Amino acid sequence: MRANHLAVIFSAKGLPQNTAQACGAIWTQTSRMLLPGLGKYYERFHPAAQPWGVEIPAPFSVVLGRDDPCRFLRLYVQARQFQEKSISFHVGGTLAETGLEKLQAAGDFLICPVTLDGTNKRLEAHILWHMAMAGGMLLPDCGVYYAEQKRSTVEPDFEKAIESAPADYALCMVTLEQGEG
Repeated sequence: MRANHLAVIFSAKGLPQNTAQACGAIWTQTSRMLLPGLGKYYERFHPAAQPWGVEIPAPFSVVLGRDDPCRFLRLYVQARQFQEKSISFHVGGTLAETGLEKLQAAGDFLICPVTLDGTNKRLEAHILWHMAMAGGMLLPDCGVYYAEQKRSTVEPDFEKAIESAPADYALCMVTLEQGEG
């Protein structure tokens, strides 16, 4: 069984002031958001016990930035680092399958044209992962997911806004488990 941690980020606006009630509300939203992927992208999900070695004493592994800004920021940064590693893995996999000679510059971007004809399943898996991330899908190895934006990636200015005002946000740490297939 493979397992990945995921930080689901929510705005704290409108949450109950009572911590237990706020944690329950965040877990309810997180569960509803994850249920459609159950059986497709992961076999199980549950509150993360100690993601990346960080203890979460609150119910449902929810960290309210207003109550514990240091723990919130530590987990948020860890989740983003995990996401960066996942992106690097899939970029590296794509380049390994296509070769660096296929890269083309288009302004400030590098483009790697590929043909997906079913003959290279590894390449197909990496490309489909990139397409899914760009389309806002919640993937088991995306690391962080912004619930209101319905995306795994956001603009750097939004990331900075979260980092500078953790009291305005909450996160729910979830473990997503996949089979070995």
